[in-house]
Amino acid sequence: MNITRHAFERMRERGFTVEMLARVLRKNFLRRDPSEEDGLSKITAEVDNHFWTLIVTDDLSTLVTVRRAHEDEVQDAR
Repeated sequence: MNITRHAFERMRERGFTVEMLARVLRKNFLRRDPSEEDGLSKITAEVDNHFWTLIVTDDLSTLVTVRRAHEDEVQDAR
């Protein structure tokens, strides 16, 4: 998976490691929804007891950004 510069910077700021990314991609996502932007999807997953939202291209080839999941995303994922 390619990681954009923006995503890498957000990962570093938020303490989201490449190992955590690998765990998200290895397991089934709790939720994967097309976002409002064409060609992008949201993945919401739990890693290390925290919920994260990843914005990725629809083909899962590029990570655009990562952030802690919003409460409504967590609720939708459960």
